[in-house]
Amino acid sequence: MNDSTKTEDNTTAFQSDNLQRFIFDNAPVRGEFVHLQASWQQVLSQRDYPVAVQKLLGEMMAAAALLAATVKIEGRLVLQIKSAGPVSLLMVECTSKDTLRAFAQWDGEIDDNAVLSDVTGEGTLAITIEVNGAKQPYQGVVGLQDESIAAMLETYFRQSEQLDTRIWLSSDEKSAAGLFLQQMPSEQAESDDDEENWSRISQLAATVTSTELLDLGVNTLLHRLFHEEECRLLADTDLSFACNCSRERVATTIGLLGKQDALDLVEDRGSIEVACEFCNEHYHFDKIDVTHLFSDDAVSTEPESSTLH
Repeated sequence: MNDSTKTEDNTTAFQSDNLQRFIFDNAPVRGEFVHLQASWQQVLSQRDYPVAVQKLLGEMMAAAALLAATVKIEGRLVLQIKSAGPVSLLMVECTSKDTLRAFAQWDGEIDDNAVLSDVTGEGTLAITIEVNGAKQPYQGVVGLQDESIAAMLETYFRQSEQLDTRIWLSSDEKSAAGLFLQQMPSEQAESDDDEENWSRISQLAATVTSTELLDLGVNTLLHRLFHEEECRLLADTDLSFACNCSRERVATTIGLLGKQDALDLVEDRGSIEVACEFCNEHYHFDKIDVTHLFSDDAVSTEPESSTLH
């Protein structure tokens, strides 16, 4: 591995909530490593997730950060699993402002050792990219046939992007992490060498363990995996948890109901209460609040995001 990375330098601090890009100077292969701790803890603090759901959501969060780093946009990337199983929804959003948020919905008791196929059944994994100002988002969809989130994403890249890609994900109650490798199109007619390099580098990466992903810093991890390769670190990105829900956005949603339906709802329930699925913030609107929403002097709101809270 390139000495300039100083992978075994003990003065290099362990960086969490950080994504590190890297490339191989001896092969057309790029990579990313992400480690999340504070942002992951912020997600876990919102709900008491079953162990198996927690593990899947952590892997999804790491995966979304990795995927978002592969696209240069102003907007957001949403990674979402919808299924007919006990875990009906897993959703992660990563924005171009380097923020993350995530949540899951489930029903009933979930066994601690349950895997993806146990809790989903029929369903889809969707990757949605929303670019600010664009009329329509891009969306890629794959079925839930593979045994893991990483395997489904590899299938997506192989089928939709025609790019050989390998992904390793891991999470526990403390942190979430992921490793991403992708073979880049080569400008030179050296396809045999490229395939040999890709096979060798991806096989080296496949020796990584969940413990190494979660416990090692990027320098130490990459040195262990690729110390005989010409691996070079590129720019890194700090990540954080953030939720863009607001009382104004909720007011916009209530406004879509229409005045009479909104007032009927208040009459029936005493008030309208809306909870954000991502940060668990609760917003209350009583009759006076709802009446004001539909008054001529009500402040206009900002329907920027189509995400339902």
